[in-house]
Amino acid sequence: MNTQPANGAKPDSAEERRARIAKVVQERGSIRVVDLVDPLGVSEPTLRKDLTILEKEGVLKRTHGGAIAVEGAVSEVGGQPVAPATPQPAAPQATKDGIARYCLDMIEDDSSAFFDSGSTIVRMAELMDQPANILTHSIPVIPILAEKPRIRHTLLGGQYRPLGQCVTGPITMMGLRQFTVDTAFISVVGVTADGGYVTDVSEADIKRAAIETARRVVIPLEGRKVGQVGFCHLVGLERVDDIVTDTVNPDLQKWCTDNGVRLHTVR
Repeated sequence: MNTQPANGAKPDSAEERRARIAKVVQERGSIRVVDLVDPLGVSEPTLRKDLTILEKEGVLKRTHGGAIAVEGAVSEVGGQPVAPATPQPAAPQATKDGIARYCLDMIEDDSSAFFDSGSTIVRMAELMDQPANILTHSIPVIPILAEKPRIRHTLLGGQYRPLGQCVTGPITMMGLRQFTVDTAFISVVGVTADGGYVTDVSEADIKRAAIETARRVVIPLEGRKVGQVGFCHLVGLERVDDIVTDTVNPDLQKWCTDNGVRLHTVR
């Protein structure tokens, strides 16, 4: 990761350093403290203090070992401008629909499935019609499924996380472990040769628990997320059974072949 300016100079002041950190977090979405030590030339304790100050200023949110960006964060740190986070362009609705419909074809009548949080999985709920038993921690999914009498649904309890529109925490974990599902549909922010990534540690715990309860693990993956990493590594590809995507990508094809993952490309 390169956090230095083009001339390679390290920041001269604490304010400049924090502005640099804020800019990196806004651009990348997340950062680890260990990745900042060498580029910024300061110790980890100093960087942790910087992150605490930036969190108080509303620029970012501290996580274990680093920080993640805050949507709508302030645009100035220590008098220096900080560019707002530039979100990845949203996938066209037709892309989400294609991936969602393909995933739904994987759900057999009267089988069970775990629906993770995420916009593509919400779209799955909207398009779903076949009888099945759905377990979820996603708040938006429940009112959609409640209107479909052929679909049985179970909402896990836990602590509500507004950013992810889902519940997380120990109660959610306890609830998940009471179930076994045929298929788990898991959302990620990116996939590399090392596996799938997410941005939030608490959500990662729930996703891992869901993966453990499932006989089959499917990742709906928009092509723009191939090669992207997040703050937290979620799962190795060897534990994933299927990836459904919209773009032919040679790297993704190789990663899937090497790990025995079935790759489905929506045309």
